[in-house]
Amino acid sequence: MNWAKLLMTDCAAHLRPVNYSDYVENYMPNSIIDSLTKIVGAKSVLNAAAEMAPFLSDWHDRYHGKAHAVVLPATTDEVSQVMAFAESENIVVVPQGGNTGFMGGATPDATGNTILLSLRRMNTIRDIDVQNMSMTVEAGCILQNLHDITEEKGLYFPLNLAAKGSCTIGGNLGTNAGGLNVVRYGSARQLTLGLEVVLMGGKVIDLLGGLRKDNTGYDLKNLFIGSEGTLGIITAATLRLFPLPVARSTAFAEVRDVEAAVTLLHRLQAASGGTVEAFELIPADILHVLFDKFPNIPQPLKTRGAMNVLMEIASTNPASGNVDATGSLPLNQIIEDVLASAFEDGLVIDATIATSDAQRQSLWDVRENAPESHKLSGNVARSDVSLSQSDLAPFYAEMVAGIKEIDPTIWICGYGHLGDGNLHFNLVEGPNSNSDFNEKVPHLYELLYRNVAKYNGSISAEHGIGQTKRDQLASVKSPEIMDTMRAIKTALDPKNLMNPGKIL
Repeated sequence: MNWAKLLMTDCAAHLRPVNYSDYVENYMPNSIIDSLTKIVGAKSVLNAAAEMAPFLSDWHDRYHGKAHAVVLPATTDEVSQVMAFAESENIVVVPQGGNTGFMGGATPDATGNTILLSLRRMNTIRDIDVQNMSMTVEAGCILQNLHDITEEKGLYFPLNLAAKGSCTIGGNLGTNAGGLNVVRYGSARQLTLGLEVVLMGGKVIDLLGGLRKDNTGYDLKNLFIGSEGTLGIITAATLRLFPLPVARSTAFAEVRDVEAAVTLLHRLQAASGGTVEAFELIPADILHVLFDKFPNIPQPLKTRGAMNVLMEIASTNPASGNVDATGSLPLNQIIEDVLASAFEDGLVIDATIATSDAQRQSLWDVRENAPESHKLSGNVARSDVSLSQSDLAPFYAEMVAGIKEIDPTIWICGYGHLGDGNLHFNLVEGPNSNSDFNEKVPHLYELLYRNVAKYNGSISAEHGIGQTKRDQLASVKSPEIMDTMRAIKTALDPKNLMNPGKIL
């Protein structure tokens, strides 16, 4: 329906002026709701304020928006129809998965001319191909559920995030998430064999398939991964599976500094034959914030070292979990030997190795509850950067020195996936701060981005650009790169109705 034409007709018929904003408020929303209801059913269209509220703000409650309605389609065809309707009426579409993102990428703006498209009902596992080691799943599948179902079949989907109990695979793909196991298996791009995508206007692109090699034309699959819903709606994906690890060894160690942590990672990779699943940098300030908010989590070591690492190696060989003739577990022995050598060389100060599943989980509780502890702390300047491994140590040292000059009471929680150089460099307001933390945030970000640029790093590693880093992206990318990105956006979404205001 052409609303402008209808408005003119209404004016002519009644021979009186009509206020357009009043017309939109009193007439258009009802027609929009009616049209959406015909597509997905009344129960799948939410337009009451209380029902929509959880969808219209981000996880940190920093960004807030408005929408005509929250729509929850159950099929790709329903998504297609919604997208066709949205284009015909010039309505913005903002896709959303589990709404666990940090950059405001799934939150609409305040204009209200938006359909918030939640993919949560599209949670079917369409196929698990054991021989091809792949599965095809819909975008609304919760990551933890994918872990559980594949492990029941003796298979393994290694994408692993702290938010795995609520984040969805569509959102993971939208930001090209990396997660805890990226050092061994790569990010979402490396784990994806194919996609199903709905474009603005309703066209469905079927890129699904289990092929590991396909060089026919442009790599459209990887164009949509990491695009944060600005080019199309990912409705399904074919994902790579792996043999299920059946033996693991996990350790927590205090290290001399960041440089020592990088050296320890390389030693463990060599000694284990490249089977390092995770290697997480954890500074002392992470522990201070964590144990303040979660006092029941056991402290890994007797003291809170200035710099620490959480490491894990895994094997698909059952024998790796059996006690050998010396009474040791083979995987534990590998870590023990590496730690002993590192201790002698002054790289490691103290360490503990988990000897049970319960001890392993308590070590992981330290890492997995870190994001929530930051949220509970209130004021936090959150970021997500990446650098080459060789630059991590000098970058970290310069950041600490610069932050201390701005405010020595700030908790410096620069932690993360050391194996791919990804640091979640979060700065949390300290309990003894005597001035407004928010006034310091611009200076903190300026320091961070200046040092990232100095070491040729990236301002975003896996959380995406969203709203938070949109302006910063334009300042760090060349005009040629930005123009190319805009050209792609314009080609696929000429009306700029797909999640506008994000990335570009």
